[in-house]
This record gives sequence, C-alpha cells and structure tokens, in this order.
Amino acid sequence: MSEKTKISAGQIGVFVALMCMYFIGPMHSAVNVASQDLMNVYGVDASAVSYMVSITNLLEIPAALVIGLVAGRKLSYRVCALLATALVVVGGVPTILGSALPWWGIMATRCILGLGLGCFMPIVMGVISLMFQKESVRATMMSIASVCFNVGMILLTSLAGILGAISWNLAWGIYLIALLPFVMCIFLLNPKNVPAVPQEDEKGEKVKIKLPVSGWVLLVLFLGTIIMSQSLFNLGGVSIGAVVGNPAVIGTVFSLFSVGAIASAVLFGPAYKFLSAYAIPVFWIIGLVGYVLWFVAHATGNVVLFYVAIILAGFGTNTMTVGVPMLLSTFVAPAIVGAVMGFSYVFQNGGGFLASPIDQVVLSIAGTDAILSSVWIFNVVLGVILLLGMFWVAKKANAAKKAEVAEK
Repeated sequence: MSEKTKISAGQIGVFVALMCMYFIGPMHSAVNVASQDLMNVYGVDASAVSYMVSITNLLEIPAALVIGLVAGRKLSYRVCALLATALVVVGGVPTILGSALPWWGIMATRCILGLGLGCFMPIVMGVISLMFQKESVRATMMSIASVCFNVGMILLTSLAGILGAISWNLAWGIYLIALLPFVMCIFLLNPKNVPAVPQEDEKGEKVKIKLPVSGWVLLVLFLGTIIMSQSLFNLGGVSIGAVVGNPAVIGTVFSLFSVGAIASAVLFGPAYKFLSAYAIPVFWIIGLVGYVLWFVAHATGNVVLFYVAIILAGFGTNTMTVGVPMLLSTFVAPAIVGAVMGFSYVFQNGGGFLASPIDQVVLSIAGTDAILSSVWIFNVVLGVILLLGMFWVAKKANAAKKAEVAEK
C-alpha cells in the first residue's frame, strides 16, 4: 500500500470480494460436525460420511487446474468468479432441503461444492497479481488473503458446529456465504477495477503457459512441506496421546497450528519487503525448529512444548502457502498467473494425499515400534533438504530480479 499505490473504491470492493472467497475456501470438511446425525438420518456408515467429505477435497484438484488454465485467457476472471461462487452456493442447498434431499443428492452437492472451492485459489491469486503489480504490495495482499483463509477456518468451523447443534442441515449454511462475493463480483469485477490480462509478451508474441525450472523446483518443495504438515496431523495425536490422554488437550494443541499460520501470514508481507525471496527459507527454519521440538516434547513428556512446537510448525508451513503463490507470480507473465496458481493448488493437495502412504513406507522399513522416531527423523531430514532447495530458489529468484532491473 506504500510507494504511492493508488487503489480505487471499486478495487477495494473487489479485494473484499476476493477475501470473502478465501474466507470460505478451507471449509470443505466443516460439515464433519454433523457426521453422527447424517448416519442416523440416512442410515449410512462412517465410511460413507468420510467419503462425502473427501470427495469434495478430491474434486478441488482438477477444478483448480482447469480454471487456472482458462481464467483470464479463455474466460474472464469475472465469469470464473461468478461460476465458482455459484457452485459453492449450490453446495449449501442441504441447508434448505434438509432430509428431503436424498443421500445421492447430498453427494452431488458435495461434488459441486468441491468444483467451486477448487476454483478459488487461481481466481483470487490471479486477480491480486493483476491489481497489485508492485511486488512488496502484492506480498502484503497475499498475506492478508492467508490471514482471511486461516481465520475463516477457525470461525466458520465453530459456526458450523453451532448451527449443526441446532439441526444437522444448518451446518451447510456456511456455504451460502458465497452469495456475498457472488453479488459483489457481478458489480465490481470489471475492466474498470481489474486490469485486462495481457495476452502478448513484450516481443508481441502470444504468452505461453511456461514455468521456469526454479518454479517447478519450488512446487516440489511445496509438496514436501505439505507432506510434513500432514504427517504431523496424521501421527501427532498418537504422540500427544502417549503423554496425555485428555482429548481436549490434544484438540487445543492442534488448534494452535492456525495461530502460527496467522502469525506467518501477518509477518510475511513486511519480511518480503526486506528479504525478498529469502523470506521463505528464513521463515521455514522456524517451522523446522517446530518439528524438532515436537519430537523432543514427545520424548520428554513436556506438554507445554507441544504447544510451542505446533505454533512454530504452523508458522513455517503457512509460509509456503503464502510464499509459493507470491514467488510463482513473479516468475511468469500476468496472463498465466492463474494457471500456475492451479499448479500450486494441485501440488498443495497432492502433498496431503501422499503423506499417509509415505509414512507407511517409512514404517514398513523402520518398523512400527519406532513409529514416532522413524517418521519424525524422516521428516526432519526432509525438512533440511527442503530448506536447502528454498535457498537455491531464492537465490535464483533474486538473481533474475537483478537481471531484469539491469535490463531496464
């Protein structure tokens, strides 16, 4: 916002609409609060309910990839945003119909919801990149988006629980919030507020979807950090449970992951202004310390250390969630930012899916008796390798920036 960046009232409205989309973004699993009621009402088992939740997450991946390829190039961002938010609103239909909707109808709305939620990241990050050309400003805006994402995760999950306590179908009401950005995008997401996507490069040639090697390396590093994060959530309960058997304590510890995530989102913008791309590896060091302390907490039985460890882990992991889209947006032309954001989302969700089988491979080699030490040692070694890769990418990014400035 500094350096005389001028933003009109309409652009502020667009940004608010985008933040509303990101606020809803992490809510594919919030209806877990109604799992038992669903089983009672529809006569389905726990595996069916689990599939109902996971199918949404699964469909977000192809949706993000496809919308990234067409947003701003084949279809305007306005059309894409309206389509995405409309799909999410359809996902909230069970709020109104309740048990009048058959089980296959519940599943259908969940699939539609997944397609809508999957479109959010390429749209939000693509429009932010067009509106805020200055890197330091763009980093701040992406940090704000990450804050909205994590705050939304906390508040809307709680709201879904409150609504679900009244009636199971009301938990789906959180998806109807998408009506707000839908209406705002109708009136505000237009050429007056959002610059047109340039279809040609400086040489007058059509912009092709092409990501440099450092960009692909960054995506692989992102995949690795998400694998580590999901591994923590997969086995973290076991490690805490071995020290304290109180479920409330375990739940409280895990909730602090979002505290660390919000802290990194708030600090990333200012840090990027001074450290540029090096902000990512510097912040990741903090996350890596968190993973080490997690194992120390388990080994020593120090409950307080669990709290500290997960805050630091959340800080480091969310740095990648903010930093990867930011850095990718500097690697490519504005015309294909949406596309690379789709790639980013695929790698992000892919890490979540790969964590469990990778943990199983580690355990099959080391043995289940060493479940915590083997998996945590693997993750720490992986984290150090990722750190080295991050410094390499940061060095390449800064060198490219200096070369670009020298040419001008």
